[in-house]
Amino acid sequence: MKRLFVTGDTHQGIDIAKLNSRHFKPDNMTKEDIVVIMGDAGFVWDGSETDKYWQDFLDKKPWTTFCVLGNHEAYPLIEKLPIVDFHGTPARKVNDSIYYAISGEVYNLCGKKCLVVNGADSHDKAFRKEGKSWWAQEKITQDDANKALITLAQHNDKVDFVFTHTGGTEVCKMLGFAPTSSDFMLDLVLNTAEYDEHFCGHYHVDKLIDKTRVLYDDVMMIAADYEDA
Repeated sequence: MKRLFVTGDTHQGIDIAKLNSRHFKPDNMTKEDIVVIMGDAGFVWDGSETDKYWQDFLDKKPWTTFCVLGNHEAYPLIEKLPIVDFHGTPARKVNDSIYYAISGEVYNLCGKKCLVVNGADSHDKAFRKEGKSWWAQEKITQDDANKALITLAQHNDKVDFVFTHTGGTEVCKMLGFAPTSSDFMLDLVLNTAEYDEHFCGHYHVDKLIDKTRVLYDDVMMIAADYEDA
């Protein structure tokens, strides 16, 4: 059996308690099971021993971790990671248990087509240093949206799930935030795609808004493949 789980931001060790064995302990997990973090995972930040500690922490867990990219991400370091095959689609590899998604790709996970759009805009840039704790690559650009739209067209605009960090303009408004340029770019994709559910992080709440599930502390199973059971 293969299972697909989703959760919100972990921020390296700050919000990772939800993945501790005390809180997250499905039966009989294997590396065939996938846990998707909806951005701001933080496992590649500055190349320090702290990075390695949390990478090793996850490598010892009985599942594979797949990370969407958010805004609090060390993009230059992540972009240096090797690109490998991940369930038939290119992804960046940290180790045998941790992978980062490439924006605009569709991943077949547990029999579900999952479109990923990386990125979001930081609201705290004034308190961060560009090139050290904030990077301009965080934004969803027109090129990012175009790539996702081209990939969608190859799937007749139909996927099962959309995985992102930010939520789009309507989610922002419903949560009391002003939409950013990244949200408007994401709207171009969400308004084109036919999908069952959209999962995002970013807002540090757990809330269902129409077809969008905003995740933070919740860890949810959203698919299972029993072919090998």
